[in-house]
Amino acid sequence: MLESLRAYGYSLNSAVADLIDNSITANAKNVWITLRWKGECSWISIRDDGDGMTEEQLSRAMIAGSQSPRDRRERHDLGRFGLGLKTASLSLARVLTVVSKKEKKSLAIRRWDLDYIAEENTDQWRLLKSEREGSGEKLTNFASQRSGTVVLLENLDNLCAGTVEKSPAHRDEFYHKVDSLNDHLGMIFHRFLTPPARLKIFINGESEAQLVKPWDPFFVKHKATDPKPEIKIPFGDTVTNVQGFILPHKDMLTSDEYEEAGGPLGWNSHQGFYIYRGDRLLVSGSWLGLREGSSKWRAEEHYKLARIRVDITNEMDKDWKIDVKKSLATPPHNVALSLVRYASKVRAEARDVFAHRGKYGKRKSNEKIGKVWMTRQTRGQNTYRLDRNHPVIKSFLERLGGRKNEAEAIFRLIEETVPVEQIWLDSAESPEMRSSPFGAASEDEVIEAATAYLNLLQGGTSVPTDELISEICDLECFSDHKEIIYAHFGAR
Repeated sequence: MLESLRAYGYSLNSAVADLIDNSITANAKNVWITLRWKGECSWISIRDDGDGMTEEQLSRAMIAGSQSPRDRRERHDLGRFGLGLKTASLSLARVLTVVSKKEKKSLAIRRWDLDYIAEENTDQWRLLKSEREGSGEKLTNFASQRSGTVVLLENLDNLCAGTVEKSPAHRDEFYHKVDSLNDHLGMIFHRFLTPPARLKIFINGESEAQLVKPWDPFFVKHKATDPKPEIKIPFGDTVTNVQGFILPHKDMLTSDEYEEAGGPLGWNSHQGFYIYRGDRLLVSGSWLGLREGSSKWRAEEHYKLARIRVDITNEMDKDWKIDVKKSLATPPHNVALSLVRYASKVRAEARDVFAHRGKYGKRKSNEKIGKVWMTRQTRGQNTYRLDRNHPVIKSFLERLGGRKNEAEAIFRLIEETVPVEQIWLDSAESPEMRSSPFGAASEDEVIEAATAYLNLLQGGTSVPTDELISEICDLECFSDHKEIIYAHFGAR
């Protein structure tokens, strides 16, 4: 059974997060994670300053299924199945040692050693009461604490089997996983870590530099983030709180902001629902297999700005089918229907912001943005046409007189050869390289183009009026360069 408990599919990230859940439930204020590279002798410890456990409590905690999932738990309790400590630890290591101390109580030690159990011929599960020989030095930081618990994982066969201590490649791979763990914990526990912090997590040290930084999926600190109205979805005696956010388009962000908001897994992977249970993030971006009509929602480029926060309590675990790893959730049918109705609107708005580079999300009611391209459906296919009523294009065509047909032929050539597939592929593969209108142009080039368009709009008058300049600045291609244009023409 103990060998079978190792096959729940934990990664390093999900396993350590599950162990930190126990620290939070035990009212810990600090968690210190140590990961030491020594090839096949590498080890991990997770130490906290929580309430700790007595001998009796620790013995019970080391039993698989130590608490029934049917038991009612305190609201802040992040556990459910009584398996997390064992399954998370043994998924990585063959030796699990837990040392715990309750204030004014003696030290308690228990150890599962799978190799020891496999060698026994007595058909007994022997839960040992001492650390492994040579493991005492890995527990030295714990001796001075008033209370708390340390989980020590050794013989990391599922993490370091076949590795060589002096191999630079193996060492780099190990510490790459440490970097990934840092990002993952900053995401999963960001509500606990955000100032004023309820919890501090340190990795490989105790200084400010080793402190795990929170990552807010909704980027609420940015003024262009658009929070949507919050709703409450009742289900039985419980209520699910839901709020959507439309993140800023890339054109509204600096390169550092774009990188930060993209998150540990990137923009496309982090779209969708974020399921929280007791402030702990369970699902970090997923459309939960929901569908609208016959179309199943999937992660797609044009919905990547949509993120929706969903808060549930541990009373809803059974209804939401929360799994042992606390990484999957499935909403009840009636709740799912409400989520689809709400998310459909958020997705539609996010798609609009994405399509128009964020220009239309929060514009004033009287603001007019001239769009050059229009999308139409012709015989069941999307086609892209230049707007003949766009002020610049309209003025240009009027000036051509009898040669208007020649311009129409050139326009049609452009419209029929828009490289849609190539644009889509480039945007999906390298979104950070997508430019904004006149994004790579110099100020002189912007002024030159704006002057040419002004001449088209002036209709023969010699001096550009403030109204015409304002109209130029409201064109889609110049909306990011208003200050340059106003300054050049001395208007506002």
